[in-house]
Amino acid sequence: MAPLPVASRRALPPRPGRNPGTTASRHRARVGKSILSIDRMPTLPARLRYLRNAEAFCSVALPVLLCFNWQQSATPVAWNLRLPALVLVSFLLLQGVLYWHLKLDSVVRRQPLPASFQPLYRVLKQANLPLIAAVAGFAAVTGGAATKADHAWTYGLLAFAVLEHVNYYHYQLMYDTRAAFASLRRNGRLRKAALGLDLQRRSAA
Repeated sequence: MAPLPVASRRALPPRPGRNPGTTASRHRARVGKSILSIDRMPTLPARLRYLRNAEAFCSVALPVLLCFNWQQSATPVAWNLRLPALVLVSFLLLQGVLYWHLKLDSVVRRQPLPASFQPLYRVLKQANLPLIAAVAGFAAVTGGAATKADHAWTYGLLAFAVLEHVNYYHYQLMYDTRAAFASLRRNGRLRKAALGLDLQRRSAA
């Protein structure tokens, strides 16, 4: 783009009571903020797309890899204990996949989240912990003959499911960018989870 002809207009005297330097500084600041917002606009859909795709990959790859690993085990595997816990982890991850997909669609189309978002995720939020507790109780009751490895895998996966629930509905536990780590160090506390905040906004509305 060709530079604007500076001398094409006669310079006007500043208005009384205004500092030309201050006015120019404010104008530059406003322009700078506008440029920053324009530069950042394409990054939000890309970030949401990355989060959706990463969660989708993990929801499929994790069960496949773990089941393959367990199948190669030289010792017997208590599938009745491990599989329910693994299914719960994938169930939590799929909740994240759907949320990031809906959020991406709302940002791209510049529309609010669909009306079904709030009732659906309110039910999911209320159901997650009881489901985890039910699987833990089942493992405790029926896992008397299971090995230490079976218990370790089962309760480890259930703990991971609890962390995923917290990460989605309460506080952000995953920080994978320098800006996110800088914010954590600066504020000294965990961020509120994006899904949880959207759920609160829709409930308040």
